[in-house]
Amino acid sequence: NSGDITITGDRKAVTIIRQTPTGTEMHDIDLTDIHVMQSPYYNLQPNDYIYVKPLKQKTWGTGKTGIESLSTIITLLSLFTTGLVLLKL
Repeated sequence: NSGDITITGDRKAVTIIRQTPTGTEMHDIDLTDIHVMQSPYYNLQPNDYIYVKPLKQKTWGTGKTGIESLSTIITLLSLFTTGLVLLKL
């Protein structure tokens, strides 16, 4: 698939895996750095693999954005508080 990195992908932690005559090369690039365009790995070649590390929010499963994570936390706290109130009645 082609396209942009999703909002859950870490643009600072992109790994390019390239097959060369001498073997496999892995190179990490930071797409937020302006000097990345000078890297020989900036322009992709046929059969290059691209791995984009997920952001911590995605690996924790808390949400795609800070607002979603905050909403999840508030919902859980509200549910817990409601449970405590109902048990005391």
